[in-house]
Amino acid sequence: MSGILVVERSTTLSHLLKRTLAAAGLAARSELTTYLDTIDHLKQSVELAQPYGVLIIGVPARPTRDCMALLDFLATDAERVLPVLLMVHEQSPELDAWQRRHGKALIVLWTQFSKIPTALAQLEPRSAQLAAQAAVVAVPSQGIRILFVDDSHSVRLAYQQLLERQGYAVATAGTLSEASEKAARETFDLAIVDYFLPDGNGDELCRRLAGLPGAPTLAVITGTYREDIIVKSLDAGAIECMFKNEAKELFLARVKTLSRQIQMQKSVEAERQRLDGILGSVGDGVYGVDQQGVVTFINPTGLRLLGYADEEQLIGKQAQGLIHQSADEASADVVESGLGQAYTAGNSLKGHETVFWRRDKSGMTVECSVLPLAIQNRRQGSVVVFRDISERKSADSLRWEMTHDKLTGLVNARHFTHQVAQELQRRREAGGYSSILYIDLDRFSAIVDAAGLPASERLLVEIATVLGKRLREHDVLARIEGDRLALMLSGVQLENLFPLADSYRELLHQCKYEAGGATRPVTASIGVAVISRETPSAEYVVEHARLACRTAKQRGRDQTEIYVGEHDARIAREIEAGWTERLRQAMEQERIVLLVQPIVPIAALPRSESAVVQRQGWRVNGSGTAGQEYLFEILIRMVGKDGQLISPGVFVPLAERVGMMPKLDLWVLNRLLRYLAGVRGVKAPVAFHVNLSNMTLADPDSLKLIEAAIRTSGVPARQLVFEITETSELTSLHSARKFISALKKLGVRFALDDFGTGFSSFTHLRHLPVDFVKVEGSFVQGMSGSELDRKMVGSITQLAQSLKLRVIGEHVDSFATLEALRSSGADYAQGNYLGEPRPLRSVDFAALFPHG
Repeated sequence: MSGILVVERSTTLSHLLKRTLAAAGLAARSELTTYLDTIDHLKQSVELAQPYGVLIIGVPARPTRDCMALLDFLATDAERVLPVLLMVHEQSPELDAWQRRHGKALIVLWTQFSKIPTALAQLEPRSAQLAAQAAVVAVPSQGIRILFVDDSHSVRLAYQQLLERQGYAVATAGTLSEASEKAARETFDLAIVDYFLPDGNGDELCRRLAGLPGAPTLAVITGTYREDIIVKSLDAGAIECMFKNEAKELFLARVKTLSRQIQMQKSVEAERQRLDGILGSVGDGVYGVDQQGVVTFINPTGLRLLGYADEEQLIGKQAQGLIHQSADEASADVVESGLGQAYTAGNSLKGHETVFWRRDKSGMTVECSVLPLAIQNRRQGSVVVFRDISERKSADSLRWEMTHDKLTGLVNARHFTHQVAQELQRRREAGGYSSILYIDLDRFSAIVDAAGLPASERLLVEIATVLGKRLREHDVLARIEGDRLALMLSGVQLENLFPLADSYRELLHQCKYEAGGATRPVTASIGVAVISRETPSAEYVVEHARLACRTAKQRGRDQTEIYVGEHDARIAREIEAGWTERLRQAMEQERIVLLVQPIVPIAALPRSESAVVQRQGWRVNGSGTAGQEYLFEILIRMVGKDGQLISPGVFVPLAERVGMMPKLDLWVLNRLLRYLAGVRGVKAPVAFHVNLSNMTLADPDSLKLIEAAIRTSGVPARQLVFEITETSELTSLHSARKFISALKKLGVRFALDDFGTGFSSFTHLRHLPVDFVKVEGSFVQGMSGSELDRKMVGSITQLAQSLKLRVIGEHVDSFATLEALRSSGADYAQGNYLGEPRPLRSVDFAALFPHG
């Protein structure tokens, strides 16, 4: 025989073939796992004058196009000389017809795999040895093959003769390495291992043998009784420990007991294969689960109904989430579904109608029954029998429940991923771009605590309604879980992606909730990812939108962030090129607008809300304590070509991405200095906070330009307070400290913004010579209704003031919040309650503080 070629894509079945061939004293010359590669391989073997004698092909339960192509190739005139053995799960008219057409082929069911040697002998009658071996395999002497391992040749020989006289087939080895090599080449039922070997101990060999496919039953034999040896051996997988000095009759009795156990295991395996054959012929789908709901087996009909080609795609995985869902889509708890309860409790379930999910994510209405599986009165799991009833029962309502969130009516996470996959296919066919917006509501747990669960759920419904009104054809809005939503925007232009995404963030501000006696807007952090024809998968783009959302939260919440990964380099170039030009033109055409918002000394504000004086629409109480310094923060907006204001949450991340933040920071500073140089008649001391990016702090050239701008402007440096954001990653504390120290020599002051949001807050406070600390706004906003937030702000205030720093509380949105901030000891307050941002040039600072 010129050699055997085995073609089987299942690792488990391939191993079964190898074991069966090895038991017959045969081995495959080559093994392949794909059918199309087999065609090329056969052609090459003929060209090299090394043809095969027999071809063994494992046919899937549902023959694929590649498999049928191989069979068609083998049925051609040139290839019909090659004997072929087909291993099949079940007989079929098509395969029978192919067998007749080929002429030199046999078909063997997997449930009758022991007939393989006989079938090979029939296909290749010249191999008389093979036929004889087949007969030996069919009726072995006791059927037990033993590997005996000992470093003494005389001991090996004595035990080999003793065992062979009892009818066992025995092979021996003298070292750990030799035993490992033999066990890898041959199949043994039992391995008896001496503990002390020249190149290792018996427990090490046991571990090696236990890791092999079709591992033998393990026993250790030793000349001395030591408890530590016994424990190590049992831990390594041995189930018996024998002693060389015990009577030979006792040794043989132990081996006989182990042999009976092995024979029982073989009988069980044979019965399992017989049952597999029965299951393969059943017209209904059948699968089994253990008590945790993990799939343990499935029959060919079940695979066909669910659209799977191989049982290995299901076995070992949770049935819930893969085949069926829980009663509540938002929960992953297995006991929340009727099927899950039956699995866990071991109950029967008959005539249960539900939806099973095929591999392609489509739903299938089924009627199923769950039967508890008990072996020797011990519960071992459940068997599920199901049939497709789609044609006799409409499942529209049931499918809706399985694909939608019950509270909001939005599609659920699973169906959203399916919709994204379809959109990805459209992009691959038609080109263009779409995007995913991952929306995470900010501090929603605090909203639940403050407003209560019913009000919070009504808020979610309102948010779904508001966002849903903006949807276009093919757009999809989903509730992923809890307070997280996802929005798929179909057919977007990259140059408008940031403004479009950020408009949804601003849209959410329309939704309000009551907390601490004040009405507050909803805010959210939004992560954006782009769908293009190069996007690897739906899961890929959703996950990266989630990562972008996490980055937006880390930047201070109520932000929009876009993700551009390594697969999206071309997208990044298009976005960056477009925005680089837009930013440059906006600065050249003076379309960057400076806004200003007051930062008011709390001591200058009365404790009665009615006594607070408004000036120019701001609650600044300009006639407050004499000499009290008033602060103002400079904010920026970009004016689009259509006249719409673009939030810095859109263009600042893009400016950072393309390296334009130093230019933008210097542009803002120069415009502010030019304005301040012309302001006259302000009697109260005032200062202006200007944000600086991390890129600017790390740029020595920017430091020189800022120093020059301040010196030549004539504006007192003390009127400038540069804010650095605590949430940004300061690439070098050393360079940041050097930057700050150089400007402080001129009289410039510094503030640490968004303090409390990052892990490095106190490190920055310790190493950076700042003058102000701005407490992260979400802590301040929650003070009126949260004891934890009050303690947090109070602790930050005490720490900062102990370092002789002044404390500013952001996001003051009500008088109650102002009073809570006053109680904490903070020095300044900032927020829309005291004054919303206004264009810088519209403020008359001389009239704002007429008395100083």
